[in-house]
Amino acid sequence: MTMLDSPSPARRLSAENRREQILEAASALFIEKGFEAVGMNDIARALQTSRPTVYGYFTSTEDMLRALLAGRLPAMWERLRPLLPASGEFQAGTFSALFLALLHERELLLLLHSGGGPIFREQRADFLRQLQEWTTPYRRAEARQPQTLHLITLLLEAAAVEAVRGEQSEAEVQAKGKTQARVLGQFIAGGMAGLSSEMQLS
Repeated sequence: MTMLDSPSPARRLSAENRREQILEAASALFIEKGFEAVGMNDIARALQTSRPTVYGYFTSTEDMLRALLAGRLPAMWERLRPLLPASGEFQAGTFSALFLALLHERELLLLLHSGGGPIFREQRADFLRQLQEWTTPYRRAEARQPQTLHLITLLLEAAAVEAVRGEQSEAEVQAKGKTQARVLGQFIAGGMAGLSSEMQLS
């Protein structure tokens, strides 16, 4: 049963559970139809409830989007943090692991790319900034060329988004992702090694 097929919220739910139910329905609709195509009526209809009920928790779809990202992005960073190497030196396996971990964030990645307006451009830029800042203490080879890390984060995020799009199941995404992760990790690590050698010679 999908989020959009969930039972009517007419059952007695706590305010916190009702709020989460609305957010889950909104997230599913944003991803399925695109953020700009979804209105408060659509969310109320999906939940088989009234629009005033939805407005009782959120003032707009933008309000819902902010709540979704504010609640889920910090949790994602905590899940990714253990993948950072204690040595501070990235290896091919590090990038592979980061890519596979991003594939597990399928709903969040698709949500971030479900619209094209200013709010989405801002949120995606912030996501990339945080990913770059999050990995900054661990960069060495590109220390004198900080734009390298920016390109790496762009590549990781773009590759992950492309991998999770479509109708394939989670298991299919992860199975295919293992090969993609290995190739991507080797590609990034090889490029960084070449850059490091070039800087040493200059």
